[in-house]
Amino acid sequence: MPIFSIGIVILLSVSLAAWRPTAWPGTLTLGLLMLALVPLWLGAAAWLWRRPGRLPLRWILLFGLLFRLAAAMEPPALSSDAYRYLWDGRVQRSGLSPYTFAPGDPHLTALRDEVVFPHVNRPEAHTIYPPGAQVLFAAMPYDLPLVRLVFIALDLVTAWLVARLLGHIGQDPARAILYAWSPLAIYEVGNASHIDAVMLPLLVGGAWALVAGRARLAGWLWGGAASLKLYPALALFSTNRQERRTVDTRVLLVGAALYGVYGLVSGPQVLGFLPDYVRPAEDHNIGLRLLLEVLAAPLGPKGARVAGFAGCLAAMAAGVWLVLRQSSAPLRRLRDLVAVYLLTVPTALHPWYALWLLPFMCTGPTAAGLWLLATLPLSYLKYTMPGGVLPVWVPLVEFAPAAMLQVRLLLRPSEAA
Repeated sequence: MPIFSIGIVILLSVSLAAWRPTAWPGTLTLGLLMLALVPLWLGAAAWLWRRPGRLPLRWILLFGLLFRLAAAMEPPALSSDAYRYLWDGRVQRSGLSPYTFAPGDPHLTALRDEVVFPHVNRPEAHTIYPPGAQVLFAAMPYDLPLVRLVFIALDLVTAWLVARLLGHIGQDPARAILYAWSPLAIYEVGNASHIDAVMLPLLVGGAWALVAGRARLAGWLWGGAASLKLYPALALFSTNRQERRTVDTRVLLVGAALYGVYGLVSGPQVLGFLPDYVRPAEDHNIGLRLLLEVLAAPLGPKGARVAGFAGCLAAMAAGVWLVLRQSSAPLRRLRDLVAVYLLTVPTALHPWYALWLLPFMCTGPTAAGLWLLATLPLSYLKYTMPGGVLPVWVPLVEFAPAAMLQVRLLLRPSEAA
């Protein structure tokens, strides 16, 4: 069966990359490999989607597990965020708050070790992760290999939930291959171990609950997802008027409760590094805002930046309005809301930020979404460039085609189903 051959080629590619010479930079090698695996990923999905029932879900999930385990054979090479998760958890278990004390603070000297602390990014900055994530970090063992295995297991739970969601709406569950075999998920979870692996089961579970008519459960699950990564709160717009109050109330309750608890300890510092995330030093892989700032250059650096942020937020609002006008189907709305967010967000856009688009590509793939998911790893080129400057052509390749395709999709006649 051709699809088994594709799976074996992907597995061999990921496995061999883990044994690359140490002189090869991980960001460049793995970023390029993610791009090279895109034709195999899309080819496997296209083959299977045209032949429903030809590959049992257990094989899709087994291959997905093997891919991620192969990617985990080496330490995190694309991001050091996982070390920050462990550090924040250790700080909390010592009775202190990562919102109050940055890793480099002298108060935390006794907590430093030779395994995790040297890899903690931004040692001068307070944590950026919201309270739900901090609850998770406090409960996690101080053991990176074990945490990586747990995250991989949760990512396979997401793939299984996508399959169940597909079955619920009358589609072939095997279409979950688009998630399970995605190079982005393989590496951003299998190697980098991003917290998105914990957020996504809640997000997809909430979507399943919503289409099953269980709005209350959807609200609690989405509240949990938004407490881990703030942007899933955008999912609220996918609900209809009858569901909105039920879902919104529960999402807000989860967020308010968690921020309230941590706020009692940390006070106004509970936002951590988040307010600094809009500063110029944090700019990375900027799409629409880059164009807007070029157009607004006569206003001066500060004026152009303000105009860029304002223009992006206005474009996001217009995009959300078009999504709500274009379709009443919750899963279609979710898919397009995520795409609009990714294409208009004025802050940094790292490849793993797009992971939450993947599950909804399985229920209805779009050219815009697939293009974005396939090309975002190009942004890893920044870390191999002189001075760490991302070439201008990279965001043009990533965002321009995707934006045009998404606008074309949203300007189609309204769909009610």
